[in-house]
Amino acid sequence: MKRLLFLFCLFVAMPAQAAPLPDIDTVVACVDPSPTPPDFTGPTCRSMPLREVDSQGRQLWIRATVMLPADLPDPIGVRIAAMASSAFWWNGVAIGANGRPAATAAAERAGRMDAMIALPPALVHRGANTVVVRLSSWHQPWRVARPVQQIAIEHYADPTLRTLRQYLLTLMTSGVFALAALYFGAAWVTDRRDKGSLALAALAVATLVQLAAEVSRGMVAYAYPWQEPRLALVMAAAGCVGVAMVGYAGWHYRRRQIRIWIAGSAAAMMITAALPGGMDRRTLLLLALGALLAILAAIPEARGHGEAARRARATIAALALFALLLVLQPAFLDTTLYLVLAALSAVLFADQILTLRRAEQDRAATAMRAARLELALLRQSIAPHFLLNTLNALAEWVEIEPEKGVRMIELLADEFRTVADIAGRPLIALVDEIALCDAHLALMAYRTDAGLALRVEGDPIGLDVPPGVLLTLVENALVHGRYADGDAFVLRIDRVGDRADGRLRALDLVTPPSRAPEGRGAIGSGSGLAYIRARIAEAFGADAVVTAGPTEEQAWRTTITTGAAA
Repeated sequence: MKRLLFLFCLFVAMPAQAAPLPDIDTVVACVDPSPTPPDFTGPTCRSMPLREVDSQGRQLWIRATVMLPADLPDPIGVRIAAMASSAFWWNGVAIGANGRPAATAAAERAGRMDAMIALPPALVHRGANTVVVRLSSWHQPWRVARPVQQIAIEHYADPTLRTLRQYLLTLMTSGVFALAALYFGAAWVTDRRDKGSLALAALAVATLVQLAAEVSRGMVAYAYPWQEPRLALVMAAAGCVGVAMVGYAGWHYRRRQIRIWIAGSAAAMMITAALPGGMDRRTLLLLALGALLAILAAIPEARGHGEAARRARATIAALALFALLLVLQPAFLDTTLYLVLAALSAVLFADQILTLRRAEQDRAATAMRAARLELALLRQSIAPHFLLNTLNALAEWVEIEPEKGVRMIELLADEFRTVADIAGRPLIALVDEIALCDAHLALMAYRTDAGLALRVEGDPIGLDVPPGVLLTLVENALVHGRYADGDAFVLRIDRVGDRADGRLRALDLVTPPSRAPEGRGAIGSGSGLAYIRARIAEAFGADAVVTAGPTEEQAWRTTITTGAAA
């Protein structure tokens, strides 16, 4: 922290350059293993642009003439940005080294990626000056197109301060992404079905990683072999940002195809990353590709009407502007990129916050409807005709077989206690719901004099459902249908995962064929089905579906699909 504070103070106090000083563009380069400067006239020497100088796997000498003005700032130095160790001579005098260049890998000591060598004032004069640099890059992890990026004459200062000044605006955006990562990460942890928040949390984290790798050049004086791994990390993080953009758009607008879109975008990112060319160019391509794929995912929704379509069009406009800036201003990767990416992220963040707010409002409305329907069903379940029919049957059993009458009273009391206990819970174990249905069928056998069973196909262990959902289906079937002794309800369970980590995919309840001419055991479109739909939507989200209808065997089938994927 003290070093960071010291660097910041130096950065603020660093004066502006007093006069424009030259970069070195053209040099004479010689492949020569000697430890002293050559005469630059040998057969291995030739003139070339600095960008073509390649010191990888060898020792190289370069010489350039530097024209200096009269009004030089004081002090000045030679700044080098290169994936190489280097040593400097100014007007024939050795002035310093960055690492230790050598003719062999064993003898070389890796220098810093960015270094500044001070120029003694007595050696500097107006007009032509000669600089000679000894270079070697034996420890480069893999070959690169341009190992020597820049050699320039500048006001003497810590080279990291110059880079830090360049990244100042970039650092200011880090707080936006850090807060977004925390907020949307917490939103996803709270509701694992909210993949939109997961995508934005991943986008924010990947951007922070990319930003940290980018800014590290101005914060850490690292040796040159780390430059290419650092750029590879920047590119990988950019690919993750692109996939996160596609994931966000896919979750909102192509939800059923979300896996295809994410897998396809990830494959496209890997192919793009493997293309030839500089890492900066490929990094920009990855970001532009992510934006374009996200636009394609959002187009179908944008063609519609309503609030969702308007938000989709706003998202497309922001993504398109971002991609356009990447194409028109390809040199802004180090700084302006993060400002533009922060602006784009702000649009996506606002869109997701509106989505979360709307989902919360829908959940509140669903919970309110469920509460009202639950109260209505409770009133219906204790309606006079239900009690009268049950009490009449109870009176008959008490007179004829007192022991069965007492058992019926106990079953009725147990059912009322169980219903009262679970009524306020959002979810109960499916095995408990099945046990409640079994108890209700046992009670109804006394009243209807017909023994009915519930046959379960599938494993209910470890699965949860809203309370009273199956009981409502069974009770409504008994109200609307007439069944023979020995008939059975069939419950089929479709699950994802094992008992330790299982999720319910679907429930399918089929009633026996009704013997009553006026009905088939149907729930119909009354409060029972409305209650079930409300509780299922509250528990499993908008993707959950409840369907009901007759079968070919004159039975009635009700299917609850939760939307859980394999």
